[in-house]
Amino acid sequence: MKAEVYLVYLTVHDFFFYVSRELEVGMPLEYISNTALMYALNTHITSAQRLVSGTKPNYEEDFKKFTIYATPAIPIVTRPLAGNKRINRNYGGALVKITYNSIGEFLAYAMETEKINIPKIGAYYRFTPLTTFKFYIMGGKGPSVIRIGKKYIQARLKYMSLQCIGKHGTYRCSHPVSFKDLTESKLVSGSVVPALPYPIILNPVIEGEYLECKDLYASTHYILVPPRSLYESLDTD
Repeated sequence: MKAEVYLVYLTVHDFFFYVSRELEVGMPLEYISNTALMYALNTHITSAQRLVSGTKPNYEEDFKKFTIYATPAIPIVTRPLAGNKRINRNYGGALVKITYNSIGEFLAYAMETEKINIPKIGAYYRFTPLTTFKFYIMGGKGPSVIRIGKKYIQARLKYMSLQCIGKHGTYRCSHPVSFKDLTESKLVSGSVVPALPYPIILNPVIEGEYLECKDLYASTHYILVPPRSLYESLDTD
């Protein structure tokens, strides 16, 4: 296969969070959606960077422009920093609870007219700094540093090149799969995790086109080939 394929390790350099569900407490899933990753990686596609284009998403329109495809990412337990016990306790994907005070519009009015202090208290769970995630990309190497998450924190990326051959059949995927990327493949089994903007399939067994890849250590990786109808600008040949 001529297209470039990489195993990628993403390490966050600050408290990292995104809200997958929120009932008084904001809680992220243990997975980063590939939609968020692709927006972060495809910064060279300026027409897909929509910070000031309103709140309506344009996913399908933007997917057609992306030249780098990413799978959903999962946290991994990495080697702790030697001699730093404080970091060791929360190293490798741990979530910590951080509370905050915010004032809603109604409360702000009450505080102004009634001269009372009624702060709204909430909390978010966040991944600790130096948490590392792994995922796969194809179509080319992305930037070495990206911004991602609710606060657009910095994250550093390390790429490992893979040697791949294209195949067709039934296989156990080496990564979670976004439900939207199964339009040209058949899901045989897997666990569905509700997520935005698309559900994520864990431990998927899939029938369809895939890549069988080898890394530098001769380990084998099985990667879904994304639907060409959705990612028109992606080179998968």
